[in-house]
Amino acid sequence: MKPKLIIVDDEALICEIYSEYFSQNGFDVFTANSVIEAIKIIKAKNPDIILSDVVMPVQDGFNLFEKVQLYNPSTPFVFMTGYEQDKRILKRLAKIGKKCITKPIRLDKLLELIKSEIKE
Repeated sequence: MKPKLIIVDDEALICEIYSEYFSQNGFDVFTANSVIEAIKIIKAKNPDIILSDVVMPVQDGFNLFEKVQLYNPSTPFVFMTGYEQDKRILKRLAKIGKKCITKPIRLDKLLELIKSEIKE
């Protein structure tokens, strides 16, 4: 059975590119462009890992992480951002003990990270 990955990013093109890449590399991929949409998919599909952008309108990746922690804290969660120098983001990541991969992302490196997170 293929591992299930949900990609959450408000940029539809990112979701499309990443979805195609991960589908070609053995994943069952679901995408969402908002936290609300992501929560619906997560509850329905119970993914093996979540890849989420940090900065999104209305609710951000941290809001999604907090919601996932309430009902399935063991789900691996990987953050991505284009704002790697934002001290507020770095502080929040440190507080929850999570790393963040920086955009633009090399997909081969992201694939390695996603696979390693699933195995842990």
